[in-house]
Amino acid sequence: MSFFKNIFGAKRNGQTSPFPTRTLNLKFTIAPENGANFANQYVNAVKTQDKIELDYSAVSIDFADKFLQRFRDEGLTANDFAETIFVCGCYVGEVMARNNFGKWIKQEDANLPEGVTMASIVIRLSDGTVCDPISKAFKRFHNGEVDSVAYFYQVFTTRSN
Repeated sequence: MSFFKNIFGAKRNGQTSPFPTRTLNLKFTIAPENGANFANQYVNAVKTQDKIELDYSAVSIDFADKFLQRFRDEGLTANDFAETIFVCGCYVGEVMARNNFGKWIKQEDANLPEGVTMASIVIRLSDGTVCDPISKAFKRFHNGEVDSVAYFYQVFTTRSN
């Protein structure tokens, strides 16, 4: 797949958007106070399924990249795997928050420029930078390695230190 198709909307299994077209069936309400709960849900699922204990370290973000790639390679779509991608994105966000003095906030509290939208909950880092690890996880799943969550983590956390 060409570079431009990755950026401008390549189809993946007939789906042009990286985001699901259905409502997510989540265990918790999408709210800042549940960002850590969603991340913990991911940690527990990985421990149960893969027998790996994630520790919220920056190094563990590499696992999230490989995890999303594994299921992408199996041919799943965002609609097939949406809740898991969502909680994986929350794990990435929680690692960012714990290791870089960040916190979950509502998108509407992010003071985004007109026309810019993000997931309902996002991370605000200590320097005020706002990032969207949930959307990044969906993009990583849809577009593959070009949208690495490990690189995303590195870029945003280098800025906040």
